[in-house]
Amino acid sequence: MEIDDHLLGAAAPPLRTVLAETARPSLRLTTGPACPPDTTGTRLGGEPLLSPDTAWPRSPSGNAQSFLGQLNGDDVNARLGAALLPPGTVLGFFYDWQEQRWGFDPADAGHWQVTAAPLGTAAPAPNRAEESFAAHAVTAAVVHTVPAIDEPPVDAVRAEKHWWQRRDPIEDFYGSLENDDEVPLHRVFGWPDLLQGPMQLECQLAANGIHHGNPAGLEGRRVEALAPGATDWLLLWQIDTDDELDWTWGESGRLYYWVRRQDLAARNFDQTWLVLQCG
Repeated sequence: MEIDDHLLGAAAPPLRTVLAETARPSLRLTTGPACPPDTTGTRLGGEPLLSPDTAWPRSPSGNAQSFLGQLNGDDVNARLGAALLPPGTVLGFFYDWQEQRWGFDPADAGHWQVTAAPLGTAAPAPNRAEESFAAHAVTAAVVHTVPAIDEPPVDAVRAEKHWWQRRDPIEDFYGSLENDDEVPLHRVFGWPDLLQGPMQLECQLAANGIHHGNPAGLEGRRVEALAPGATDWLLLWQIDTDDELDWTWGESGRLYYWVRRQDLAARNFDQTWLVLQCG
């Protein structure tokens, strides 16, 4: 959820403190005009740029995954003012369009992939029309995002609401924030725009073999031991349903690619996790 200093000042003191401490910069991407399919900049759709030794990603079921777009590390780092992505590198984002896994089942692993290719060796992969979309340039804007009302940092400062209380000041504040839901929200880093609930714990459990969609999977000592690691997960790229690109995730949902902060620091994108949410 995006916010500016004026709106932040309107929050009640306990919430204002939490939001100020947890706000994260994000790169908001807006779909632009069609562009050449093999450009090296950040874009949506087109042809992937892969290292010579990288094959087109396939799912465990054998499906060739669809290429959704790429992030240019130099572009992202320059705009956000920090070396967050490996420089001189393009990250390619793939997803199994046919199966559209949700990400709460450990068996969903392998139905998406993030590739990393140095620009000096990257080359367009053979064009697969059925696994590609028309290439579109993007315009980028740096914004500040804060956790949604259901995220743990905000939930921790919410007082218990009793039946006789008609108003919740935190709910009132979040209700005052305006986001145009008709505009696709493609986002690099920052807090996600939730369509359901928070995802960090879901990523942590599913990536470690625990089925999050089954309540029984939330029980046991192993869950208790894994839960603190939920805070390691960072949003890498949020890709929204977008009519301009002719793609829809579930029922007008969003894809969220997540990466652990230690993997991001090590430039390791082999263990990313994906979640699909629908409103």
